[in-house]
Amino acid sequence: MLYTYYDDWVNVVDLKEFEYCPVIPWIHHNLGYVTDPTDSMDVGRSRVDASFKVRVASELGLPKPYRVEVPVRSYRLRVEGVVDLVAGDGKLFVVEVKAFRRRRDRLKHFKTQLVAYALLVTESLGVVREAILYNGGDIVRFRVTGDMLLGVERKLARLKAVIESERPPEVSQPRQKCYYCWYRRVCPVTYHS
Repeated sequence: MLYTYYDDWVNVVDLKEFEYCPVIPWIHHNLGYVTDPTDSMDVGRSRVDASFKVRVASELGLPKPYRVEVPVRSYRLRVEGVVDLVAGDGKLFVVEVKAFRRRRDRLKHFKTQLVAYALLVTESLGVVREAILYNGGDIVRFRVTGDMLLGVERKLARLKAVIESERPPEVSQPRQKCYYCWYRRVCPVTYHS
């Protein structure tokens, strides 16, 4: 999926990547560089189609209706994204579906992404009761709180400050994380060895 970058808008994926490494969205917005999807991303997208997402919602026992790949936007925050699945009527559930299982200690950026979607859904469709990450078969569920939504708003403000800066943010990433990063070729702060 190709994301369009507007002058002062960000995408929820920017926030997810900011949580993973603050330099990545800086590279997107300041250098105009976005990597091509990896082979595993392409495989994941082919496995996680609309019917798979509906099947996940049904297996989780979520209330209907199911809305798949829902575009959401906050004009107040100038952020947009596409939620994998919104379930229910009235009190809603948001679901992010990942094809491949990741270790539970490596899910922070996906949880931030999910809370950001909950914020946008709350602003545009209705109150979100619960957020669910389908992690390649593992399920991570949590109640969405006002504190979580405010935390995401603060992270969005920090993300925008980083993007607006002429200089990349200072980071301290584990060397191995930089080694496997697809952005290392253009990253101004990575370990290049």
